[in-house]
Order: sequence, then structure tokens, then C-alpha cells
Amino acid sequence: MTNPLSPESLLALAARHGLDLVEGSLRPDNTGWDFQVAHAITKDGVAWILRVPRRPDIAEGIDVEARLLDVVRGLLPVAVPDWRIRTRDLVAYPRLAGEPAATEAVATRTLSWRIDRVDPPDVYVEQLAEIMARLHQAPIDAAAATGIPVRTPAGVRLTFSTRLERARREIGMHDSWWNRGRRWLEDDRLWPARSVLLHGDLHPGHTLVDGTGSIVGLLDWTDAEVGDPGQEFIEATRKFEPKNLARVLDAYQRHGGDVWPGLRANIEEGVAFAPMFLGLLGLDSEQPHYVERARTALAAPSPR
Repeated sequence: MTNPLSPESLLALAARHGLDLVEGSLRPDNTGWDFQVAHAITKDGVAWILRVPRRPDIAEGIDVEARLLDVVRGLLPVAVPDWRIRTRDLVAYPRLAGEPAATEAVATRTLSWRIDRVDPPDVYVEQLAEIMARLHQAPIDAAAATGIPVRTPAGVRLTFSTRLERARREIGMHDSWWNRGRRWLEDDRLWPARSVLLHGDLHPGHTLVDGTGSIVGLLDWTDAEVGDPGQEFIEATRKFEPKNLARVLDAYQRHGGDVWPGLRANIEEGVAFAPMFLGLLGLDSEQPHYVERARTALAAPSPR
């Protein structure tokens, strides 16, 4: 992981790309794993977001994400970033309206909420489900042509198997977690028959809301892929009280989403294994805090 740029270096980088920023307007946002993010204001009064890739692999994916944004912009009823500058060293776009539904404190890794975590507003649940349903019903050819990862249903299961084996080897896990993962893999009822377009990281911090809790924008498409529809629900719902999964699934089905018989169990297994997924991401993105959290969670016996 590269060292974060200083405010002075960020200002100079922006200037090289034609952004004339107000000195003193730069406000860092250090919550992102993949990009160093800063808020700033240009001298003509427009608020902008600056994103500097933290690792070479993220820089290499910038063009892919830009192409995907062009595809999804016409699919969704909410705004997505309009990248006016996109190079290997800087992405910048006018700031979207709204504020994240939840924001993570870097020091404590705790979330501060702008909506009710226990009982999120009906409008938030409805729009979240509609966004997922629209993405999952979209033709995948155009999305696949952008260069995002594409996994067939068989590939989805192979990917989980590979991650399970890697976690056992590099993080460690109680035998009950290994056995639970193998049972999940072997149960055909719990895996999708088709792959769909996914945002890939639909947690509350990537949903922008207004004062009523309505979703007005959707950020950070770096992890988009074609894959398991159940995966989308993991980050979208696990930060809320578990009872809200049923609300989201009901709304998802009303908007045309395919609620196949094993979907809920698929999501519940995904939520259970979320610490493992985050731990592996922590290994890849040099985030030792998440690796240690995964090691602690997986060292204890699985609840079932």
C-alpha cells in the first residue's frame, strides 16, 4: 500500500489535472480501503471528490470501473459518480447530493448512523431492494464487456472453495468453520442457478441518503462483478438488525428480484462467513485490523 499523499501534494496533483481548488478546503476521508479520498471545493464553488488509488492493482482497474459507471448510470433510479478526471493517479468528480447512511470512524471501526439501524426507514429498504433488483435483472453482456470479473454459478462455488482453503491456511479457523463451509459448498439448494450483475459492496456507507432516508446516490463500484445474487445482500443487510433481511427480500421480490428457495439460507451463510471474507481482503489490502478480527472470529467454534 502506498503512503497517503499530503494535502499539498493532493492540491498539486489536482492542479496538474486542471482542478483549481481552494486552499484550505481539502477534507480527507480515510475510511476507504482502495482509494485515498478527499473532499474539496474549486474556486468556482463546486464541491468535488478526489480519489487516489492506494495500490497498483486498484489503479489498473480504474478504466474498468469508469466503463461500468457508464453502463449502470442508465439502469438505476439514483445517481452514480460522473468521473470527469480518470487517470492512473487520480479520479475526480463533482460531489453527489446526500450523505452516507452510515460512516465508519477510522480509529474505532464503529459506525455512526444517519438512519435508524434497528428499523431503517421503509423508503430506504424499498429503494435498496429496487436497486438490487434492477441490477440483478440487467443484461449482463454490457457489464461483462467492461472488464469486471465474471463468474458462472460453478465459478462462484469454486471461488468460495478457494477462499475457504486460503483462509484456513493463512488466517486459521476452527474445524467447525471448515466443516460448515464444506457443507455449504455441497448443498446445491443454497447456490444460484444464474449469475447476475452485482455492485459488490453495497454496505450503508456507499448509499447516499437525504434527510428522509431516501437513497439518492450510490458510491464505490470497485468491487462490481457478475456473480452470486446472494452476495449482494450480505453487506447490504448485515449491519442492520437481522429482522430487516425479511423486509429487504420482500421488497426485492416485489421489484422483480428472483427469491429462489435457497436464497435466504445462502445469504445467512454469507453473513456468517463475512469475517472470513473481510480477513482475506485485509490480507490483500494490508489491513491487519481486519485480519486479526477474522482470526478471532474463526478461532471460536461456529454457532452451528
